[in-house]
Amino acid sequence: MKAIKHFLLLLVIGMCACRTPKDLVYQEIRDFNINKAGLKQTTLTMNVRLYNPNNYALKLKKADVDVILNDKPLGKVTMKNTATVYGHDTCSLPIMLNVDLSSALPNAIQMLFNNEVNVKLTGSIKAGRSFMYVKIPVDYESKQALFN
Repeated sequence: MKAIKHFLLLLVIGMCACRTPKDLVYQEIRDFNINKAGLKQTTLTMNVRLYNPNNYALKLKKADVDVILNDKPLGKVTMKNTATVYGHDTCSLPIMLNVDLSSALPNAIQMLFNNEVNVKLTGSIKAGRSFMYVKIPVDYESKQALFN
């Protein structure tokens, strides 16, 4: 009987300690570059700066984020490698995006005459630690200079 009480006490303490992590703070997008330009597909890279407001490190396992440029869908980012964001720290998460040029052509002329575009990221990132992972929503929007 005593063992059951100890087990229940540990279970309650464990459940209280495993609270949902605070959302990551998306600070900015840096180093927006065109890596490979082709007639059908182009590869873009960028670094997303994230701040972890939690006291502990979070491991980012999976990302499913839509990228929208000037209110037109550009493509989908999926993160294949895991990344660690340490507690109360800012990190830069490299992202690669393969873009079908047919979806990007409406923005092409506007990008030639204007160095800034409105970049919007929406979706979710699966993050957590140990065995507990949750989906953290991504909702970021800003004006971004294409070429520095």
